[in-house]
Amino acid sequence: MCDRLQDKGYFISKLLGLVVLAYFSWLLPTLHIAKFGYVSILLSFLLLVVLSFLIGKKQLRVRDLPIRSMIESEAVFTVVFALFSLILFYKPDIYFAYSEDFTDFAFVKSILRTDYFPPIDPWFAGESVSYYYGGHLVVAIITRLSRVPPTIAYNLSGAMFFALAVSAAYGLGLNLTKKRLYGALTAIFVLLAGYIVGAFQFIAFIRHHDFWGYHALNVPSILDWMRSFDFTAANRIIPNTLNYYPYYVFMQGDLRPYMISIPFQLMFITIILALVKKGGLGREEGTVNYLVHIFVVGLALGFFAFVHTWEYPFYLIFTLLCFILLRLKFDLKGLVAIIGLSLALYAPYLISRGSGGVYGIGLVINKTGLASFLTMFALFFFVMLSFFYLLSKKQVFTFRGGLVAFLVIIPSALIAVLLHLQLAWIMVPALLLALLFIFKSGQENEVKFVLVLTIMGTLIVLFCELFFIKDRFPSPYERFNTVLKLYFPIWLFFGLASGYAVYFVLRNLKGITKVVWVALLVLLLLASIIHPIASTTGYTSGRQTIFGADRGTLDGIEYLETVNKGDYEAVLWINKNISGQPTILETPGVPYQYTSRISALTGLPTLLGWGSHEIMWGRDWGEVEARNRDVETIYNTSDNVQAMDLLRKYDVQYIYIGTLEQKAYESVGLEKFATHPEDYNLVYEGEEVTIFKVRGE
Repeated sequence: MCDRLQDKGYFISKLLGLVVLAYFSWLLPTLHIAKFGYVSILLSFLLLVVLSFLIGKKQLRVRDLPIRSMIESEAVFTVVFALFSLILFYKPDIYFAYSEDFTDFAFVKSILRTDYFPPIDPWFAGESVSYYYGGHLVVAIITRLSRVPPTIAYNLSGAMFFALAVSAAYGLGLNLTKKRLYGALTAIFVLLAGYIVGAFQFIAFIRHHDFWGYHALNVPSILDWMRSFDFTAANRIIPNTLNYYPYYVFMQGDLRPYMISIPFQLMFITIILALVKKGGLGREEGTVNYLVHIFVVGLALGFFAFVHTWEYPFYLIFTLLCFILLRLKFDLKGLVAIIGLSLALYAPYLISRGSGGVYGIGLVINKTGLASFLTMFALFFFVMLSFFYLLSKKQVFTFRGGLVAFLVIIPSALIAVLLHLQLAWIMVPALLLALLFIFKSGQENEVKFVLVLTIMGTLIVLFCELFFIKDRFPSPYERFNTVLKLYFPIWLFFGLASGYAVYFVLRNLKGITKVVWVALLVLLLLASIIHPIASTTGYTSGRQTIFGADRGTLDGIEYLETVNKGDYEAVLWINKNISGQPTILETPGVPYQYTSRISALTGLPTLLGWGSHEIMWGRDWGEVEARNRDVETIYNTSDNVQAMDLLRKYDVQYIYIGTLEQKAYESVGLEKFATHPEDYNLVYEGEEVTIFKVRGE
């Protein structure tokens, strides 16, 4: 499939291997063919090897191997993995504040305890996970295979995904330009650059006065400024939403689905580029190759529904646009087969997860300001504006160019005014010009592909300005998740397009104009990397965390030994001595506070974890409130018969009493567990922690 690419697809080979491995490792336990564990994973690995041999034996010749790209890919991955592991070494904590670590680690641990899929929801015992868990499954597979303790594997997985993403972005830049310099630049644009607000914060510091709305840190030196950097100041550029760029979420360390999906998005874009280079699905190469291409594209496309469902429809549209706009050779049956496979292959998952907390589409009222958007995408906007100018062959000031400009500006103005949509002033022209240049004769395939990337980024921006995906967030935060989650593919599409655009611009500029343009590019690039660099130093310094970073380890829960030694030792005991997924009772959680810690850190399901999260994932308010009341009754009541009835109702097998439970509930109610040995067996007693096992009838 990737034989026309310079690297023969090697830069995404690990990612595609993970997709296939994860798919079969999920499918076998889903169909109850084998329990999830070493056996199912090894069987899946053998299937991967067999498929690779059968598909590649006729095409793979040693003399055709891209040896240089293979060495390069492994070097890029190894160096980036080592460097990012070092960053996480200084901020390893799996903690709760400003973070979804407890959520993500709970999913990983629950999967590791699972025999058959779908896994049990660790924060809603008795029900399966209604969230997209494909990325957490990948982490669980790597953890099980490597035998690395999960609390360490969690951090190493973050470094792995970042290294895979950098490798894939580098490979894309290399395959588009055939130049390693632009491969590196593309990786920088996509995965190292950030918002230019870091430059605003730096200017405020050196001026000792607020700048552009960003406060000046009152510290004596630049080093102190970097250690105390407020990396959260850029998170609310668009009001009532949360705004991240790729490097930031990797640096933050949460294994969020939208973070895990980033390298797989780059993988899928590379696969489509490979088809573009081939001119289509390759039916002329024979039926076997044709079917393999359909299977790979369908499997990779459907993986988005499994890892981060929000992205699936947009990558489906991207696939269709590439085939239609780039006039690739295809037949309708082939495209239908790809779409059908992408759904059919993951049908058990799609059926089991329900709505996942999504309830339709609404119309946006409070739209994004142009200044806010340019603050986020200034670097890409500058590069792409230059790209479009040069694509016009400098006919902007001719009569024909003026006519085109008029035909572009009029609809842009109408949309901007009638829909109160400021971004229409730049997004609509980008969309129309990209379409014009695609259909204009004489453009290289790489240029047309980059224009499709631009179109996709533009379409998603316009979607986010006109619509929002309805979830449980109330007004004025109804766009919160839509902007948070869909701005990542926007960043990837624009970042990849900009990497190639720099190559194109520098090929076509000469003399002083080229010098000035490069100077402006360097200035903007420097402004864009201040926030990522300073965020890293601020995050790893320990000054911006709740407890102070537990630095010098990759063990994500080592900090807990200092914060709550009783819970720490109890968690270690549970992970060593309790197998399977029996339900454990603990006090219901409050989001982003030190709660639901036992279920989160062991993977044992509890009656109710962070309730608001369960509401966001599609649970009913009544169910959540009922469980909250029942947990309170079990702990507080002095009527042991009533407590036992409720424990049997939810099939609770263990009762956890730690410092949080002792503060939350009446001592009279808690004492019944010790005074009724006929119903409760004391199985663990540590520092301010006791664990009882409910006796069977």
